[in-house]
Amino acid sequence: MLDIVLEQFPAGGTWVELGSWTGRSAAYCVVELINRDKLGPFYCVDSWKGEEAIAYDTDTVQDLENIFRQNVKPVLGHITMLTMMSWHAAADFKDNSVDFCYVDAGHSYESVTNDLEAWWPKMRLGSLFGGDDYTKGYPGVQQAVWDFFGPLNIKVCRSGRCWLVTKPFDNNSSI
Repeated sequence: MLDIVLEQFPAGGTWVELGSWTGRSAAYCVVELINRDKLGPFYCVDSWKGEEAIAYDTDTVQDLENIFRQNVKPVLGHITMLTMMSWHAAADFKDNSVDFCYVDAGHSYESVTNDLEAWWPKMRLGSLFGGDDYTKGYPGVQQAVWDFFGPLNIKVCRSGRCWLVTKPFDNNSSI
């Protein structure tokens, strides 16, 4: 899914990753955006506390921010880190200002719903909005995506473990 977004992403656009964990996807995307001469503002939003990371080893969870910094070290100067809950960070962005937002922070129904409600107004018309773990293993993610986009009559596309939508240009899609 990220390759689809990278292909369609506008040069100089604003990219927001909610839930950056250890930084591997962020590092990949920054390098790809640089290689395609498209890199604009790139934000990684995470508490780096691993609230839902019970299944992961304790040492990793306790050192997430340092692991993230090490993994993105070659491109850290191109990333703005926002250490906070993902839905709170949306208040720092103007409406209609984000070209892509990747939702991969909390995986509970409530967390995903909070992210969708907070970030949907921030998305530019025609922009892509997507996320990870759209699987039966994370029923809260699937249900929140269905419950949010269904009433808006917005088609959710699936690509592997990911979901992706395009923000329509009509006025019926705003919340």
